[in-house]
Amino acid sequence: MLFARDIMIRNVYTAHRDDKVQTVLEKFAQYRISGMPLVDDSNHIVGYISDGDIMRYLGKHVDTSVTSWIGAVGFYYGAAMNDDAYNRVNFDELKENVQDVCQKTAGQVGVRRVITIDEDDNLVDVADTLSRRKIKKVPVTKNGILTGIVSRGDVVRAVVQKVLTLDNVEDERKPS
Repeated sequence: MLFARDIMIRNVYTAHRDDKVQTVLEKFAQYRISGMPLVDDSNHIVGYISDGDIMRYLGKHVDTSVTSWIGAVGFYYGAAMNDDAYNRVNFDELKENVQDVCQKTAGQVGVRRVITIDEDDNLVDVADTLSRRKIKKVPVTKNGILTGIVSRGDVVRAVVQKVLTLDNVEDERKPS
């Protein structure tokens, strides 16, 4: 039987709840991640922040629609944008709102109630938590301390590896 401790990523990038969102976004870009646990000085999980949390914050606190944000990102990266989408983008407002959210703390923008799993949870329970809660990754703890993180991809890879290993064992048992 596999457990969370067997498949988790142990080197977890984290942020402190008092870190600015700009710092969090820089870590997202540097480490090519989309979310991270927020921890206190003792490595206890006190929150979680994702790119989705930042987008939701912007959506709640600005008059600009999500379509406008997407259009602005497309414009920035040189993607083709139709005139209607371009005309809906108020670039001055966009700049101001992005600057505003970047000055917020991770604790203000992220979530405080975090779903976690224990290192000793089995793979079936881990998969069930990810599926039922509709989350992409879940922090792993031992005695309340962050020890790792498990993503849906980690679960899928573990299951596929286990199935392939079982197939090889069964193939070896078959008479020639």
